[in-house]
Amino acid sequence: MAATDRYSVLRPSDLVSLTVRSTNLQERTSTAGVTEWVATGEGRLIVDLQPQHIAESVVGSSSMQGRPAGPSSLHFIVPSGRVIPLSVEGVLAAANELELAGMPREQGRASTLELPWRLLLAVEHKARCRHRDRPTTSCDGVTAMWHTRIMAPEPRSHAYSAVFPFASLSMETPFANSTPLGDTITKIAIQGGDHPDTPVAVDKLVLTTCGASFSGSVSYPDLQWTHRMAMGRDVYVRLLQRGVLFPFGHEASTVEVTERKFDPGTGVAGLHRTRTLVVTQPVLDYNIEAAHEREFPFHRVAIDPVLVAPLDQPPPSGADAYWLTRDGRPVMFTVRASSAGDVIPLHLPLLFAKKGTAVGDLNTLYAGGPRRDLAAVPAPPTALVDRAVPLVVRRRADNTVEAVERTEQHVRSLTLAATKIGSGTTFHPRIAGLEVTLPAVQQLLGQHQTIRATLAPEVAKAAQTGRPPEVLLQFPKVPLNFAATRAGVAAAPSMAVDRVHRDGPTVANLPTDPTKLFDPSAKLLGVVPLVDIIGQVTGRPTITWSRTPTPQATLHWTERLSGEKGGPFEPMAGCTVTLHVQTELVVGQPRSTTDGEVTNFAIGIPSPEEGKYLVKLEFTALKFHAEPGKLPETTLVIRSARLGQQLKFVQKLSTYLPGIGAKAPTVDVGAREVRVRYALDVSPPPQLGVFVLQNLLLQAGITLSLGNDPVTVDFTFGTRDRPFLVTVMGFGGGGYLELGIRAGGDDSGLERLVGGIEFGAAVAMDFGVARGEVHVFGGVVFTKRGSKVEVTGYLRIGGSVQVLGLISVSVELTISLTFVEPNVLRGEARLLIAVDLTFWSTSVEITCKKTFIGSDETVASRTRGTLAAAGPSSVQQAWGPVGPSFPWHTYCQAFTRE
Repeated sequence: MAATDRYSVLRPSDLVSLTVRSTNLQERTSTAGVTEWVATGEGRLIVDLQPQHIAESVVGSSSMQGRPAGPSSLHFIVPSGRVIPLSVEGVLAAANELELAGMPREQGRASTLELPWRLLLAVEHKARCRHRDRPTTSCDGVTAMWHTRIMAPEPRSHAYSAVFPFASLSMETPFANSTPLGDTITKIAIQGGDHPDTPVAVDKLVLTTCGASFSGSVSYPDLQWTHRMAMGRDVYVRLLQRGVLFPFGHEASTVEVTERKFDPGTGVAGLHRTRTLVVTQPVLDYNIEAAHEREFPFHRVAIDPVLVAPLDQPPPSGADAYWLTRDGRPVMFTVRASSAGDVIPLHLPLLFAKKGTAVGDLNTLYAGGPRRDLAAVPAPPTALVDRAVPLVVRRRADNTVEAVERTEQHVRSLTLAATKIGSGTTFHPRIAGLEVTLPAVQQLLGQHQTIRATLAPEVAKAAQTGRPPEVLLQFPKVPLNFAATRAGVAAAPSMAVDRVHRDGPTVANLPTDPTKLFDPSAKLLGVVPLVDIIGQVTGRPTITWSRTPTPQATLHWTERLSGEKGGPFEPMAGCTVTLHVQTELVVGQPRSTTDGEVTNFAIGIPSPEEGKYLVKLEFTALKFHAEPGKLPETTLVIRSARLGQQLKFVQKLSTYLPGIGAKAPTVDVGAREVRVRYALDVSPPPQLGVFVLQNLLLQAGITLSLGNDPVTVDFTFGTRDRPFLVTVMGFGGGGYLELGIRAGGDDSGLERLVGGIEFGAAVAMDFGVARGEVHVFGGVVFTKRGSKVEVTGYLRIGGSVQVLGLISVSVELTISLTFVEPNVLRGEARLLIAVDLTFWSTSVEITCKKTFIGSDETVASRTRGTLAAAGPSSVQQAWGPVGPSFPWHTYCQAFTRE
């Protein structure tokens, strides 16, 4: 018979059902006529048994199914010359005497058991089988089923043979996932291959035609497996998978137990599976001195609970890391993080990861969060903190841990990740992000604001120097927009907090180029862009936070102004701009005080003549102070006021301006601007050419925009309601002068100029039947027309006579001379005669105009055409139209009553 021939061994009485084959055995017929095998050299007797295991689905699977294992093969070593009779008793007797081949661990070349389903086990080399050769019948006529025990080799032949997992077979994935072992079959095979000298300790290994009775257990570094079956049916399966909890690194194990239990309702014994998490390292201490551990400011983390059951099954993909869930929801752990004597509880879901999983893969999975809905936006778990946390700690000589001074921050929440340590797969937790509340910024802005931040690189680098880091946090820029600082005095720069120092939030890496720090629309005094007057940024705005019983937040910024690119604002030597905002909590509410100051500057309004000024004001200081519940205070100190050629006639009055820089007596706060008014009685009376002024009220004002509009300065030398008194030789009268100057903008310059000085005398006579009056007035009127100032001198001569109240005759002669521009003088005379004869009245007006042009013909040709189309005269514009009511007479009589 050929070596590849097979024989079936059957014995119905005790259910022997085997298939035998051989290698290196020669078949022959003995002299007694018995067919037998004889070994011509070392040969093999191979016995194939019926499937020894039936895999079943656990209760609760989508369908209850079963799959039989493949055949198990026992390879017996046949020494040379050994004869084996080809009969049931002869084969069983030989199998009872020969040693089993356990090497090599390769299917088809040594003894192999498919036990359980799709897992291949090797037996110990030279193990032996123990069984009966013939049927055994009890006294009551019951025959025992044939079975064989796989026993250990000598001298341990009294114990069962250990087995060694070495390979797994292909599986039907949906069904395999429903079995007690699931994809762990592959993991057991891999662990067995990685640890070939670690056997499965066997308490029972009995093979029968109806399946094996097996009880064994093995413990690998990352996996424990215990399996008990009877007659090929699972009774108890326990799988313990060792791993770590990400991102903290605590060692933990998942324990999955499958037991066969009877269901009282159906009477069927099914496989029921439960899954439990056991945290085997509930407390973990960290070395806070290492650089990578500085990114996690907690020196001890304890996890609770340490036992979680029941757990959901892990994903069927065989992933090395997955979220721990129960009833489809993530398991929430209480993580107690210790830092400098304080314990901070964090509530987080955690990943269970197989040891050795790549840290990058774990960070990616963790950052996506435990999403139940895959359409949801990935987001890492967030732990609510809402308390002050020291971001840098250190260990003292007595091994206790303390916080580094001034490193506490109010943390709203934390997100975590891990840092790879060394070249392996070991990791250490780190803070991936924080939501922090910056009390200083909150108070300064007057609003609650949470900022997402990360630890600054200086925190980790500080471990190398041994010195505390100066920068703690960094985050996207948070603009600082202070409403109070928009009051025009000191426009705030486009500052943005992007770091937190140990002293508080501040602007880090401040650019020296002003165009990168200031918005183009940011203007000082609403006049000139800050980028034009700051040549280089040299001062860093600082924000400090004081944790006193009354917490205070302060922002301070000072910058020197040196650059100047033209325009009305002109910085002088020592010119600086300062902004100081301080906020403190008063009865739980923020109370802010804002101070702004600009020193040593001038505002010059250019005149039409190139290189000259219409007005130039030099200021020693301009200050602004605002606090809640009070009107803003503005203080200005005028060093000098110089009026240009066109306003030279009031140059004398300008010398009194520096005296009005005291604290403003009146402040008018509107929705868009703050108007400040100053007043000063001038004494002794000033001399202005031939005029002597008395009762002069000098007023000055400044309007500061709450937006970004230009500053407006105005001066008043008397008003229409309260004119000053003027004396010219023997004549008396009064007048006023109002100037408005707008600094900056398209309409920068002299915005408003109106006023006049009038003097004269009037005589009234009454003879009973007739009465009359005669008056003579003269004066100067100032009027702004467009961008030019028109100065007009005039003379008014007139009188009126009334007889018996029936006849009225009046005569008025007005003569005016106006300087339109250099070398051009325009004159105008008007004669008005009015006659009233009770039932009949009439008036006659005679007008005469004359233009006098100097020797400059160019000027003459340029001005002739424009003068003819001139509008109302300056006199009419300043004092009112000429008519029968004689308004100038009424006006002048006001002085005689004072």
